Amino acid sequence: MAEDDIYFISPPRHPPDAPAPELPLLRHETSLGAAGWLQQSLTTFAERVGSFLPGRFSGYARLYHPFEFGGLTPAAPGTWHELATRYGRELRDPATAEAFAYNGVPDAQAHVGTLPLAVIDVLLAHLRLATTTPEQCYYAVWTGFGGSAVPSDLQPQLRLPHREYHLFSGPLAAARTTYDASPFARQSANLWWPADQAWCVVSEIDHAWSYVGGAAPMIDGILADRRLDAMATSAEAQW
Repeated sequence: MAEDDIYFISPPRHPPDAPAPELPLLRHETSLGAAGWLQQSLTTFAERVGSFLPGRFSGYARLYHPFEFGGLTPAAPGTWHELATRYGRELRDPATAEAFAYNGVPDAQAHVGTLPLAVIDVLLAHLRLATTTPEQCYYAVWTGFGGSAVPSDLQPQLRLPHREYHLFSGPLAAARTTYDASPFARQSANLWWPADQAWCVVSEIDHAWSYVGGAAPMIDGILADRRLDAMATSAEAQW
C-alpha cells in the first residue's frame, strides 16, 4: 500500500450533539460490548504492561516509535538502544525512556501517543496472519486530543482507568486511519484489536512506544523483523 494511501477523517462540520460523522472504513460503535474484555482486564493504571493491554497473551513486544526531524524526515538511523548508547543515555524505565524520546537525540523527537504509519504498515503484515477476523476489528481513540476529527463529547464513551475513548469498528486496513482533523498531522488509534481477540495493540497517549500482545509465534515474528525496533516484554514487566 502506498505511503500516501491514507484514510483521512474529514473534520466535523456539525454541532457536537449531532450524530457521528461518516468515517472512511469505520463505523462508530453505539454499544461498548466489544470492549468488555478490556474493561474486565484493565483494572490498574500504569503499574505494569498489563495495565495497558490484557495480560492473557503468551507474548508481548514493546515497539519504539522512530525519531524524526520536524515530524517528517527520519533521524539518524539506529534502534533506540543504539541511539541511547551513542548519546550516553540509559533506558531503565518509562521515565528515562520518556526523557530520551523528547531530548535524547539532537534536533529530533520520537512521536508520542501515536503509532507512525510506517510502523503500522509493517506491523499489519504480522497481525493479519494472526487473526481469523481481519475484516472485523475495533479501534479506540482517546477523547482528549485537541485536534481530533471526532467530537469530544460523542457518546457512548469507553471508560478505562484514567482514560476515556471513542470506539469504532472496521477492517484491519482501517488501522491506517488518522483521527487528526489536520491533513498535516497524524493520530493513530490508541487501542485496536480484532473481534476474535487474538491480539491487541496499544499506543498510550504519554508513551513514545507501543505495546503488542498476542500469540508467542506472532510476537517472535515481530521481534525478528528488522524493519521494527522491538523488544520483548511481559504483562508483569514495568514496561
